[in-house]
Amino acid sequence: MTVRKAISLILVCTLALSIASIPAVSAENSIPDGTKRILVVETTDIHGYIMDVSAGSEDKFQYRMARIAHLINEARNSGKYDDVMLLDGGDLYQGTPVSYMTGGAVIRAMLDTMHYDAVGLGNHEFDWDVEEYAGDADGTVAPYVLGDYFGDPKIPVLTSNLYDAVSGERVPFTKDYAVIEKAGLRIAVIGYIPDYRETIMTSKIAPYSINPSLSNLDALVRDVREKEKPDAVILIVHDKPVQVAEAMDPTQVNLVCGGHTNHILAETANSGVPYIQGYYYANGFASAELLIGTDGSVTVENMQYTDITSDKESLYDTEENRPSLDPEITAISHAGWDAIRDEMSEVLGWIDTPVLKTKTVGANNAGNFITGLMMKITRNQGTLAAFYNNGGIRTSFLIPEGQTTREVTVNDIYSIAPFGNTLLVFDITGPELVKQLADGLKTPNYGDQMSGLSFTYSATGDETMDRADREYTILSVTLDDGTEVDLDDANKTYRVCTTDFNATVPGSVFEEKTPVVPQADAPIDNESIVRFLREEKAAGDGYISVDTRPRSIEVPRE
Repeated sequence: MTVRKAISLILVCTLALSIASIPAVSAENSIPDGTKRILVVETTDIHGYIMDVSAGSEDKFQYRMARIAHLINEARNSGKYDDVMLLDGGDLYQGTPVSYMTGGAVIRAMLDTMHYDAVGLGNHEFDWDVEEYAGDADGTVAPYVLGDYFGDPKIPVLTSNLYDAVSGERVPFTKDYAVIEKAGLRIAVIGYIPDYRETIMTSKIAPYSINPSLSNLDALVRDVREKEKPDAVILIVHDKPVQVAEAMDPTQVNLVCGGHTNHILAETANSGVPYIQGYYYANGFASAELLIGTDGSVTVENMQYTDITSDKESLYDTEENRPSLDPEITAISHAGWDAIRDEMSEVLGWIDTPVLKTKTVGANNAGNFITGLMMKITRNQGTLAAFYNNGGIRTSFLIPEGQTTREVTVNDIYSIAPFGNTLLVFDITGPELVKQLADGLKTPNYGDQMSGLSFTYSATGDETMDRADREYTILSVTLDDGTEVDLDDANKTYRVCTTDFNATVPGSVFEEKTPVVPQADAPIDNESIVRFLREEKAAGDGYISVDTRPRSIEVPRE
């Protein structure tokens, strides 16, 4: 476990004391007459998890956002606060079948119904046509149609530093900031994103440019202060909030709401600027209280994270649980599932070994599962090995307690691989294969999951270090047929499959190569896996083997 992970775990355990409730205002916290107390709630990196359907069984679906909506409504109606502000830090849509298959409509309907005040723009908002489903020409959340639900939310999408790459002008589908009235006060919320180029497919980000300058952000904050005279300023950043908070002036910025890194945070930077971050997948939310005095003073209190998933059974849609689930968000969740139920419920086969995703360095058997299928899907192109990134694998397939097998459905495939990446096949040499393996060990986005080969390596430092800070030396590579790869032979080539995302990460060995089959004609990962498993089931009994072999072995340095 790295130091960073250990700190995160300690923080999770500490902040989990706030499970499933927003704290009452302490009677000891007496405040001057006329002071307004505004609760700021931030979700972030929801990734489509209005509900978690990965269990496969409808009676075990988790209605996560319905629970969060219930808690927020309780806060709004509690009388403890003069008002409540609801924000999201970005990465709203991509990650679950119910969002993927409805084009994000289920999430936009949720945002509208829960009365979000503003949202940020995550890197995964670029996976689809960002101008069609994330923001509209007014810089607000795009319209939606979902069964009987339809609307055009006027929720501002905030990103102040995203530009048209050709004209250099600010894009129309996001706003720099919004001034939101709460309890008769005016709160300016400003959006910011870092440079996303290594986390977005090149073709998706090419039409845009991002200026990540924090000094420019500071200047914008001061301009907004001068122009709008707000009572408080909050930043929504789809980035590590601490580095933004450290660069800001505490007399100018009152709170930073972060995202992207999937952490639980509720701290104050050395600069004196407080920051929060609400984890991911709608496991919970972060909150803080703004106390705004009649003299213009602003203080931040009770920063914390509220966990809703410690008792997953409390999130099932049962008669017992319904009083703690918001009925409107539950109904929207049902509408989303109803729209895709028939297709998602098709059984494609069965497994007798769990498919497990882990965060360890090197391949896991969920990675083996997907890349093994990639090899079979592209075998007509002569594929010898396949690569996928662990971040694109979104769930595990567990065997239910007391059972020895589990069915695999279309829903499962779209849950484990929701992004719809294209499978591309390339020819690479031994030295290029070495670079690909070393790059994947260092940075998962190059493709750290694999099938078709195994390899040994050595690394500088030890496992307590961040993987990106270690240097890796590939010692040997062996194909599954027993062929030893000559690591120095720059003439012989090996045909391998990867995704368009992995292939276009800057510096990838595939970046300047031409695929065997043009991308327009290449298969899509989840769609082609479904087709392949459907055909395999028709030809047999549907048994799906799960490869648990290790693909990489670290050899200690002498």
